Amino acid sequence: MRIIQYIILLFFIAISTHAQTSRLDSVHTIRDVAVVGVRPHYLTPSQTLSGAALQNLSTTSVADALKYFSGVQIKDYGGLGGLKTVNVRSLGSQHVGIYLDGIRITNAQNGQIDLGRYSLSNMESVALYNANRNERLQSASEYASAATVYLQTRRPDSTALAVEYGTGSFGLQKLKAYFSFRNILFVDAEYQRTDGGYPFRFQSASEDTVGKRRNSDISFYRLEAAGFYKGFTTHAYFYSSERGLPGPVVRRLSDQWDSTDRQWDRNFFLQATYRHTWDRFALKTNLKYAYDWLRYLQDPSTNAAAMHCDNHYRQQDLYASVAAAWNTSWLSLTASTDLRWSDLTTNVYRSAYVYRLDSKSLLSAIASYRGFEGNIALLYTHIGDHSARTAQSAAALSRLTPMFLASWHRHAFTVRAFHKRIFRAPTLNDLYYTLVGNAQLRPEYTSQFDLGVDYKDRHLHLALDAYYNRIEDKIVAIPMKSQFRWSMVNFGLVKSLGLSATAGYDRTWGKFSASASANYTCQRDRDYSSPHDPEYRNTIPYSPLHSASLIVDLAYDGWSLCTSWLYTGDRFALISNNRDDLLGAWQTVDLKLNKRFRIRRHSVQATIECNNLCDSRHEVVKRYPMPGRNWKATLQWQF
Repeated sequence: MRIIQYIILLFFIAISTHAQTSRLDSVHTIRDVAVVGVRPHYLTPSQTLSGAALQNLSTTSVADALKYFSGVQIKDYGGLGGLKTVNVRSLGSQHVGIYLDGIRITNAQNGQIDLGRYSLSNMESVALYNANRNERLQSASEYASAATVYLQTRRPDSTALAVEYGTGSFGLQKLKAYFSFRNILFVDAEYQRTDGGYPFRFQSASEDTVGKRRNSDISFYRLEAAGFYKGFTTHAYFYSSERGLPGPVVRRLSDQWDSTDRQWDRNFFLQATYRHTWDRFALKTNLKYAYDWLRYLQDPSTNAAAMHCDNHYRQQDLYASVAAAWNTSWLSLTASTDLRWSDLTTNVYRSAYVYRLDSKSLLSAIASYRGFEGNIALLYTHIGDHSARTAQSAAALSRLTPMFLASWHRHAFTVRAFHKRIFRAPTLNDLYYTLVGNAQLRPEYTSQFDLGVDYKDRHLHLALDAYYNRIEDKIVAIPMKSQFRWSMVNFGLVKSLGLSATAGYDRTWGKFSASASANYTCQRDRDYSSPHDPEYRNTIPYSPLHSASLIVDLAYDGWSLCTSWLYTGDRFALISNNRDDLLGAWQTVDLKLNKRFRIRRHSVQATIECNNLCDSRHEVVKRYPMPGRNWKATLQWQF
């Protein structure tokens, strides 16, 4: 399969030669130039929140915004400082690629990206694509996920300084500052803390526990900066936090059994992108370095049930990519290649140093003719792990995976279909973690099929998609001789059949504007691993049959009122599907009221918001109760 990489190399050489020969110092006559624009994303189902709709929503992080998209389930472990991961159409969080300004956010250790760490204050848009975007000049990595989430930072359109202070329930205090220089750069800083001590009530057939969430505090600070100059963009990010890990709620004899586990995080990355176009050719390069540090502490002196554990993890990630495209009015050919180096060091007993080399090469063709459009892509992936203990290293992995997309567009209507087969490699934890890892694990494959119709005019947008997903060789953890010793194995075949519907409407009448969006998903996910197992054809955990959301945003003369409603149906916490493991349906209503006004020459914005207005007591993950009704108030002063 190295032939793909050789073809891509020749493609880049041809482009470089063309760019060099076109540099002339004298006036000369050139042939006709074809201007190639970016077409709408007809081929793949997509959902986007951007601009005022994104900022007016009662959200504090990317995870809060994504939960209103069709087919999305957010796993939230505890509400305030808990881990928040995204799962699209039950494919699993590790099959979802998260991209910030076109470059993927990674975690080589366990593949889990905590979306609660990324703020919306400097975001221009948050978009979700099933399969991937239908765009030219994409990197190979962008084709390597079953679903993709794109976070696009906002390029500053003015020079300004804004300071913001907020307070709220459960001891929330936050302070933010934002400085921008028009079209050149922005700097965004934030500090936030909360004690997280919200009341809860946990009930089951045999339990009734009332209490206050303990060890749920979190404090963090975040610093981001981005620069823009012509085709060059750069982004730097730093995040530092300390949090308590409250653990699951169970009936306890006394407070001494409460979890006292602590976690510290330090995350840093620096990335840059350069893009340039010559006539029919275009070139894009990406470069990124990331450093992640985590400490996890379990102290028996503060919890009699705990085992002593003080683990440190350090990850480094170095990534580079180059993509080139040749465009005409009806055809676009793209070739790209990526290389990623990741390593992991830890003080965990008997764990060896390991690093991973991950290379990807892509050939893609997009053709369009009289309303018809198609995209064919072929992705080659090679992954090799290198460990100090060579006997424990997993075998090198090489795979070739295809993708096919097609659509027909006429007037306001679009009919589309796609098929994509992709895999996710086992993480370093899956393969090498002490007493858990299994170096013989196979990759986990997903096959997706989708057929949809889309209608969009000036004010109204409607979309309906039917889809079928198949997940093979699912990687799962099973308990061994003791509760503290598990083993990772390939076990499982999951089939998903679903229907998703989205609707949106927006309109402006003078000073008054209104927008509304609604999403509904009906999806059945069943386990087809073994016909002899009692769980055969049972519903997989945390997969509701019905889920829905509604957002209504009204604005008038500096005022804005946004109401959002979220519903999740019944689902099971375990594959056994016992009644004791049934998590009931839940729904929440959030409100956010904004008022913009001026004091002298300064712009001021006052915000008050109420989350979970109806005080719904529910769990997203079993035994991790979510907060009830809570309030926030924010004042922002812009100089």
